[in-house]
Amino acid sequence: MTPRAERSFAPTLREVERGLALPIPDRIRILRELEYDLEELWDRLVAEGIPREEARRRALDALVPDAGSMGELDRLHTPLYRRLTRRLSSQHLRIAERSALVLAATSVLLVQAATLVQANLLRSPSPFLWPILIVGALLFALVLTKAFQLWIKGDHAQPKRGLRMILAVAGVILAMGMGGVIFDLYHLAEILEMTPELAGTLVPEWLVRDAALLSVAILLALAGGLAWFVLSQWVALVSRAHREVLGLNPKDQSKGDMNNV
Repeated sequence: MTPRAERSFAPTLREVERGLALPIPDRIRILRELEYDLEELWDRLVAEGIPREEARRRALDALVPDAGSMGELDRLHTPLYRRLTRRLSSQHLRIAERSALVLAATSVLLVQAATLVQANLLRSPSPFLWPILIVGALLFALVLTKAFQLWIKGDHAQPKRGLRMILAVAGVILAMGMGGVIFDLYHLAEILEMTPELAGTLVPEWLVRDAALLSVAILLALAGGLAWFVLSQWVALVSRAHREVLGLNPKDQSKGDMNNV
């Protein structure tokens, strides 16, 4: 991509891009190929002695797709998921997607509980453990929803929406774990203040119970933070490539769909 091509064809690329309803990575690839072909044809026409403006006009007339061609591009590059579900009504599809999401979140909650049962950590759990497991299942649902939207469904209308929520829920889980440990410690101190002879029994139980609580909270929060990082980095990379192919600066891009939150 030469600077000349950017100055000459970027407005045309932006106009073509507005007519495409594809996932943004597909749009980027198509626009890059179109820009390369426009530049190559323009160079060839100019080399043949045709005036630059006339050569540019001929290149645009020859290569820029019309509405019918862009519709065909949309059809050819539609994500597999959309092709498989195109016969379902939007209402039925939404119900099916949400049902699958609830099932996945419930499965995660059951797997977490089964793992803790096998480790004998639910014999006397902290009262904060179950809320953390439930919020952890919610976190998994948020991550799954965003990954599904970006990489399976190919819905890039608002790619950044939901990313902050993932990070916030991961932070809530960690705060719940730390707050639970502090609360349990305070409660233990109150009991030992009245019955210090129980320290030999209660302190080891508290250590096991709250070590499990804090470990689960940290693991879930780290998993959520890692998922947020991967998703946000993917969105940032695609946003940068999208901005570059259209010849936009960050302020211009903030008006487009890649910065919707």
